[in-house]
Amino acid sequence: MLWENIVREFGRHKFRTALTILGVMIGIFLVTSVSSFSEGIIYYVNDQIKITSGLITVHQSDIAGFNIQASEIDQALVSDVEGISGVEKVAPILYANIDGVGTAIGISKEGENILRGVNMEIEEGRDFSEGQKEVVAGKTFADNNNYVVGDLIKIENTEFEIVGILQKTGRNDIDNAINLDLPELQDATGKKDMITLMMIQPSSPEDADFIEQAINDNFDEIAAMTDKSIMNSVNDMLGQLNALTFALGSIAALISGIVIMNVMIIAVRERRREIGTMKAIGATNRQILLSILMESISISLLGAVIGVALSFGGAAFINSILFSPIALITPRLMLQSILFATLIGAVSGILPARQAAKLDPIESLRYE
Repeated sequence: MLWENIVREFGRHKFRTALTILGVMIGIFLVTSVSSFSEGIIYYVNDQIKITSGLITVHQSDIAGFNIQASEIDQALVSDVEGISGVEKVAPILYANIDGVGTAIGISKEGENILRGVNMEIEEGRDFSEGQKEVVAGKTFADNNNYVVGDLIKIENTEFEIVGILQKTGRNDIDNAINLDLPELQDATGKKDMITLMMIQPSSPEDADFIEQAINDNFDEIAAMTDKSIMNSVNDMLGQLNALTFALGSIAALISGIVIMNVMIIAVRERRREIGTMKAIGATNRQILLSILMESISISLLGAVIGVALSFGGAAFINSILFSPIALITPRLMLQSILFATLIGAVSGILPARQAAKLDPIESLRYE
């Protein structure tokens, strides 16, 4: 009975209801889209730290950390970095975006050993051999393109054989990429003696801060980051983003709340005779209050669901601007948005619901 009344009221003033839902939808869309950037950064950093835990990441100095694959470093700097006190091993890595293929990762066997934080076991076939035209495909990449061991894949104008397929690691940048010997990728892409980044394994964890400082002080072309530095940068960025999200959320809540409250107050006035009739035949104040409150919450929730659905497009737009899949709509973010909208609907509906519950049935029945 309650839900039938709500549906009937939605249909009674379709245009007014649609405008109210639109107001909520816009607010939730903005909040969720902006929050998706924070969610994506958290996911990206946590995912990255799984593989770089205890290591030092070195990239081009004027490249932002979240666009690190655009970094370009002269490989000659590797030997200079290896000479720093406390450096045990250095793994040079090259990322390349190949037309018709996607992401290719060039890395040495020693580099694979340094990146020990991710399970990179071979599911089928074997690992690539150094100096050979061979690649190991990520599980998602192989499945999406129907590749199997033994197939050939073209990188620029050079054919490579897929000799292995990795087990799924849960990391998109590995699962949806191919891995091959670093010099082979450099030759195929014309990036000879160029790399994207270095991963440094310090002799001991205590050396990490010293190595980071030494690189940042003595090299203009490159910058170094430890896990601690990455998290500090992320926390600073998230603090600013959270402030922006809070501001947007407050504005969205205020505007949406005012719109919903105004619409519900008008609806209560228009339905005074109906409410009076309901009370005259036995409806309690609590039932009347609950009916109006649920109607307010339903309007807000409907707008929220549409806003969350559209926010996937907002996140995709952010990613297209940044040329990197940073913005991410997670189940937690969707739940938070829905709960936020529920709160807006509940708070906005309290005043009109109380007004409806306090109506005198006799006075209401006389209302024209």
